[in-house]
Amino acid sequence: MFNSNSAHSRGSKYSQVRSYSDSDSDSSDDNIEEDDFIQREIRQQQMMMKQQDDGLEMLGQSAERLSKISMGIHEELGH
Repeated sequence: MFNSNSAHSRGSKYSQVRSYSDSDSDSSDDNIEEDDFIQREIRQQQMMMKQQDDGLEMLGQSAERLSKISMGIHEELGH
């Protein structure tokens, strides 16, 4: 699940979760509804992870800018 070999182009360290399948079950309506629910949950979790990754990327960029600004202030003060 957390295989770094299948990272996305943005450098994500998470791999895609495989689709749920249950070969021992029959294809009744209950199983189809359960499969649909599981697939929706997987998609929702993947979307949440992407949003979190985007938020962390923005936070990292802000921290980097803050670091550069603080170093500039430090140099201007001559310390």
